[in-house]
Amino acid sequence: MSNPLDHVDQISVWLKDAGLALLELRGPSATLRLVNDGASVRVVAGEESPSVDAPSMTVRAPSPGIFLDRHPFHEHAIALTDTNVRAGEPLGFLQIGPLLLAVPAPRSGTVTDMLIDHGTIVGYGTPLFLLRPIEGEAS
Repeated sequence: MSNPLDHVDQISVWLKDAGLALLELRGPSATLRLVNDGASVRVVAGEESPSVDAPSMTVRAPSPGIFLDRHPFHEHAIALTDTNVRAGEPLGFLQIGPLLLAVPAPRSGTVTDMLIDHGTIVGYGTPLFLLRPIEGEAS
C-alpha cells in the first residue's frame, strides 16, 4: 500500500482546479492541511490530533443535516451537559429529509458541552459536543 503523503501533489492539483481554499485531513496521530491561496497550494504544518487520552474530545457531525438534540417524538434533549454516556449511545440526531441519523458517542464519557442549538443546519464535521472520556475506557 502506498503512503498517503505520496499523493499530496495530485490532491493539490485537484484542490486548485476545484477552487477550494482549504482541505484538512485528520488521522489518529496527525493532521494534514492544504491551503490554496489562489496562486499555489501549500502544505501547512498540521498539529497533532488529540489523543484518546485528551481531557476532552469533540464529537463532530457525521453528515450534513439539521441537528436535533432530541428525537422528534420526545420533549427533552438526549444528552444534557454533565450526562454520562456509553460508547455508541446517541447524543442527538441529524435530520436529512425524512431520515434521522443518530450521532453516537465515540467512547464512554461525560458530555461537557453542547456546541450547537437544536434545529441548526450543520455541515459534515461541524463540532456538536464536547465529551470528556472516562479514563481507562477503550474507544
